[in-house]
Amino acid sequence: MPKFYFQLLDGDGVGATETGYEFASIEAAKAEARRVLAEMAAEGLPAEPLNMLSVELFDESRRPLAEIRLILEEIPK
Repeated sequence: MPKFYFQLLDGDGVGATETGYEFASIEAAKAEARRVLAEMAAEGLPAEPLNMLSVELFDESRRPLAEIRLILEEIPK
């Protein structure tokens, strides 16, 4: 099975995983990225200045494949 790597962006900054995780497909790896993002949001919604949480997915060669983001937007009324 191919290995995938994740890079997380939250209020503490960017954190890349040095451990590769095996998934049967890129779709399975994306599903895991979404699950991780949901866990991050459960610990606290994004705050300024970025107002964003992000999980970036990389292949075995560390080439970026996808980025899953949660953006908190305030809309004045």
